[in-house]
Amino acid sequence: MTVNQPSDLPQPLERLRGMQDVGPAQFRRRQQVLRRLQRVIERHGYEFVETPILEPTELFLRKAGPERIAQLYAFAYRNRDIALRPEHTASILRYYIDARQNDPLPLRLAYVGPVFRYERPQAGRTRQFTEIGCELLGAPGASGDAEIIHLACEVLQAVGIASRIVIGHVGIVLDYLQRLPLRQRARDWLLWSMERLRKGQEVDLEKDLPGLTGGSTVAQLTRELSEKLAPLDRTELERLVLALLHEVGLQVASGSRTPDEIVRGVLAKLERSTDTEALRRGFAFARELATVTGTPDTVLPELQRLVERYALDPQPLRQIDELLTLLAGYGIATDRIELAPGMARGLHYYTGILFELYPQGSGDLQLCGGGRYDDLAQLLGARSPLPACGFAGGIERIADAATLADPPPVPRLLVMATRIDALPAAERVAERLRAQGAVVELDVRQRSLSANRRYARRRGIQRLIVVDSSGTVEEIDLLQGRGDDE
Repeated sequence: MTVNQPSDLPQPLERLRGMQDVGPAQFRRRQQVLRRLQRVIERHGYEFVETPILEPTELFLRKAGPERIAQLYAFAYRNRDIALRPEHTASILRYYIDARQNDPLPLRLAYVGPVFRYERPQAGRTRQFTEIGCELLGAPGASGDAEIIHLACEVLQAVGIASRIVIGHVGIVLDYLQRLPLRQRARDWLLWSMERLRKGQEVDLEKDLPGLTGGSTVAQLTRELSEKLAPLDRTELERLVLALLHEVGLQVASGSRTPDEIVRGVLAKLERSTDTEALRRGFAFARELATVTGTPDTVLPELQRLVERYALDPQPLRQIDELLTLLAGYGIATDRIELAPGMARGLHYYTGILFELYPQGSGDLQLCGGGRYDDLAQLLGARSPLPACGFAGGIERIADAATLADPPPVPRLLVMATRIDALPAAERVAERLRAQGAVVELDVRQRSLSANRRYARRRGIQRLIVVDSSGTVEEIDLLQGRGDDE
């Protein structure tokens, strides 16, 4: 029979889409996994710190990709632009800049806490999750990359997960794109598209082309003007633009910028006009690089040929080769490693090695990922360069993939008083049992013996402790028969 709720009662509020409630069993499982991960991380010399959930929005905009920006929970409050953190790395570097710039390097920091991303909810992906990770600050080169990748593998191994490692290097594509006359927006789009192509997703260049090149009449005129002005030297260009601004009646002497600054801004905008052909070349290169994937033995020769064909800097290849040697020193064999030089990972602060970890032999659900970001500290205001690398993973995904046995159950007991005046004695008994390591509930509803039997069985409590006003204790084993509560 359906019971109708009275119309004058408030309607229940639903949980927000993409958010999760975590029940007791799931919470215990995640805490068990978290404790193991923390022990492994601390044994490698990393210290846990905590940063605020709320940060200035600008902290996450300076070098985030368009996809991550679209996922940001951001709002204005009392004339401040504020965001819920979507990841920890930028916050850790802000903390370093605020408080740790005088520390000796390398600095090993770790963190765990909730992050928020407004993305489409699906299996293994929610809008709030708990991120755990490590940042190795002040460690240049392959030795730092190898330590971070090894530590990420050890973290997963601690909860019974054998990992498959996918390694990339963003320096290859960055080297090529820097040679093309592209605006930053177009470069960001190419990095985003390369990551989608690597995952087998469709990318429609022709659809996005007008927005990337400025397909409007004004943009077309800008490109034509840029071509006509190309033969002039810088001094002639500045005089021409200044005269043009005066001709159309613009007051260049007013406001916060000088006439020279305005002229330089106009010229810079003209020089940044994106060449459609350059964008097509960049997309073709990204598509080609995204298809290069496989074991180191097969990919490295193919990458060597690609680097030679495009006359690219061979340094990324040398760094990958050195990294593989150092990983072998940690006991990580190449049969666990896949190379994917088309990896971009959605964040545009990466400068070198990138990597992702997956469960070995089962599916494509990423458990950890990270890479090198040598430029990010100075972009956020550090007073000197800081080579750095790190990794992060979601506790929820790791806990779901973990193969840990459940911990042995702790005895659960229910203590009840036979009468209200026996309650102080029952409280003392409950405290004594808790001190001995038992999980103890105290009956606070003054139920009857039979009602407490029923409650205890439904709660999975094994023993009922009955205390009378004289302090006499009777223990009832609820696992033996059904008793008199039937």
